[in-house]
Amino acid sequence: MDERPYGLPFWIDRDRPDYPPLDRDVATDVAIVGAGIAGLKLARCLARYGLKVTILEAGKVGDGASGRNQGSINHGPGMDYSDAIARYARPTAQSLWQLGLENHRLIQEQIEEYAIDCDYQIDGYYSLARSDSPDAEAALAHYAQDYALLKEDGFAVSLLDAARAVEVGRSSLFLGGLCYLTDAQFHSGKYILGLARGVSSHQHVQLYGQSRVQQIVAQGNSAQVITAQGRVSARYVLLMLNALAPQFVPQLEPGLRAERGQVLVTEPLAERPCRGSFGTAMAWWREIIEPDGRYRLLFGGGRRREEPDSLFRQFDRDGRPHPKLEREGFSPSPAHQQRLDRELRTIFPALAGVRITHRWGGLQSFTADALPMIGEFDPDRSIHGMAGFSGRGNCFSDVGAAYLAGRVAGVVSEVERTFGHLFTQLLTVGRPSATWAAWETSNE
Repeated sequence: MDERPYGLPFWIDRDRPDYPPLDRDVATDVAIVGAGIAGLKLARCLARYGLKVTILEAGKVGDGASGRNQGSINHGPGMDYSDAIARYARPTAQSLWQLGLENHRLIQEQIEEYAIDCDYQIDGYYSLARSDSPDAEAALAHYAQDYALLKEDGFAVSLLDAARAVEVGRSSLFLGGLCYLTDAQFHSGKYILGLARGVSSHQHVQLYGQSRVQQIVAQGNSAQVITAQGRVSARYVLLMLNALAPQFVPQLEPGLRAERGQVLVTEPLAERPCRGSFGTAMAWWREIIEPDGRYRLLFGGGRRREEPDSLFRQFDRDGRPHPKLEREGFSPSPAHQQRLDRELRTIFPALAGVRITHRWGGLQSFTADALPMIGEFDPDRSIHGMAGFSGRGNCFSDVGAAYLAGRVAGVVSEVERTFGHLFTQLLTVGRPSATWAAWETSNE
């Protein structure tokens, strides 16, 4: 394995435009903090209502979770369909999965509108059971149950037997699985840069880079967003920072746990390693298309959800921002990388000696019930937002942006008209089901 220093994620290891920093005080209708995928999509929706939008990004577009992911578009949230039915009842579960399909449709719409060349492809998402996992038989039974329910409710899925699982997963470890046939993949870096280019071209949108927000304070019926270079006065503030949202709204902390994921990418390979996106116990992966027709393998995971070295506190014992949250949350840990390398050798033994060109870490935000919080974060400072995507940002960011933009603009959006009950029942801010029980971290 290559031991080069950890660097940029593969997705954003490319030329990226520099947007000008904020250098004066401005007034706007809406200030958006964070120019990731969610923030950019929200700006797009707001601009369509004719609202003046100012976006503030601490670094460069793509620096956060938007450039540190699998690059997959899923329409199922981070839970099994049968579990969602047991938790919420079948009609609600069906509507939640349909919400994900609407999110995918909106992504396709943006790719077409802005002519974004981002290697978009529909090759499905496969969940596979491993023979070396102690709960393999239970996983297979669960996949069969979910398949039957999803099929009955009109979703495009397939059930894989052992032969098919080995064929698509390229490993004899796999015993079977479930595939969401309409899930897709794209190049995250090309996508977010194309999205930023398109959104920032709107006459009502101004995007500032290298403009880290220091504080958000109430100002009458509106708010002031303060940076080192200038202030933005806005009727509404939309916080699009996912794992870092509690830094500005501490009351969100109990329901938003910051968790570091780690990823590697191989050098270009002589043979295509897989087709589509995959997930199994302790690992997830997909192929990346190279311009010359070769393919790389992107491989992530290597941790259990409660792994102490991957969990981060928002604040120290004195209530100050925890120094390790950003400093180490966006950097890989050697112990985690060793686990990731071990999983790669186990699933893809033929790649054991291949050169690794990129390794990176990044913070995600998870709620205890695996659903995001979308709505009003702090009424006193006119702050709204989205956070806690739980590894499914490309399942909720578009519909969340459409819903929030409509609420801010005083318009009932099509998303609210069709799925409003989900936002008021399942995705509300501060709901008890999102709150975490006590957890341990080695990053104290």
